[in-house]
Amino acid sequence: MRAVPSRTTRAARVPFSGWLALGSAGLALLAPTPYILEGPGPAVDLLGEREGRPVLRVEGGEADPGEGTLDMTTVMVGGPPIGTTSLLDLGRGLTDPAVDVVPRELMYPTGVTSDEVGEANSAAMSDSQQTATAAALHELGREVPQRLVVQQLVPGGPAEGVLRAGDEVIAAEGRPVADLEAVRAAVGAAGPDPVTLTVRRDGVEQDLEVPVAAAPEGAPQPWQMGALIETAYDVPVDVELTVPDIGGPSAGLMFALTVIERLTPGAMTGGASIAGTGTITGDGVVGPIGGIPQKVRGAAEAGATTFLAPTANCEELAGRVPEGLTVYPVDTLGQARDIVEAVARGESPAAARTCG
Repeated sequence: MRAVPSRTTRAARVPFSGWLALGSAGLALLAPTPYILEGPGPAVDLLGEREGRPVLRVEGGEADPGEGTLDMTTVMVGGPPIGTTSLLDLGRGLTDPAVDVVPRELMYPTGVTSDEVGEANSAAMSDSQQTATAAALHELGREVPQRLVVQQLVPGGPAEGVLRAGDEVIAAEGRPVADLEAVRAAVGAAGPDPVTLTVRRDGVEQDLEVPVAAAPEGAPQPWQMGALIETAYDVPVDVELTVPDIGGPSAGLMFALTVIERLTPGAMTGGASIAGTGTITGDGVVGPIGGIPQKVRGAAEAGATTFLAPTANCEELAGRVPEGLTVYPVDTLGQARDIVEAVARGESPAAARTCG
């Protein structure tokens, strides 16, 4: 008998170039990409309280027992300009049905800082509250004084150096103007000659000859001044939102419904859990928003069973409405109010279709 020596084994060595390749791959996965991830954000009950204070306080409004919820919905945004989105993050986002991947440039122009984003969103939220309050009061049959105010001027545009931000436009070509259409009509009739606008500046009325230039091809109006004029509402009701770090105009519809609920007797929701989204104009027209799939998911996670969405966003929800949530498309505040009141009665909203 001869003893057979045991076989020794040695682990194969990974060459330095292999480790280098692995390290490079790992770094590549963590490298920033020019994409933003949109995911479901928290739903905030505008009828509820935060730290012992009403989330949305309406002057003269009263809470009603058993009023249910009216949730504003949000989107959690990750990536530039506030943070970064790595390839690893991107891969996770592409495999998560609740997350959308959006090119950065579609949301934030190059050079925009996080502070600028926050300031713009805060301003939009504040304007949305004022406009929503005006829409709610109009829906309740109450008058709301309004003014046409120059918000900003196009750099190098015809009106630069003539109009100023803050000017209140009260007449065009000697005739009082009550809305933007009247101003546009006067500009169109005057072009290419200057249009005479009567403005109130620092409390003093004055007539200004404002130059007019041809609009770019495809623009809705043939002539333009290069001035952004918006309707400002002098609402007689004070509204205060206590939720920080939420911005943008997309909660306008839910703001307006909350103001109506607070200023009318009884619980408009009938105890139902209702959420929604949508911009709103002073005359109650509901406009489209971004991130609708994420908002319906966030609403469902918060327990809502009914969701109000702008009609223009309905097609985006095909196959993306969570089970147990019914989404109704709306075009106006009045239509949204009718749906809420029907749901409160336990009825199917008349002639209302659904999304998804």
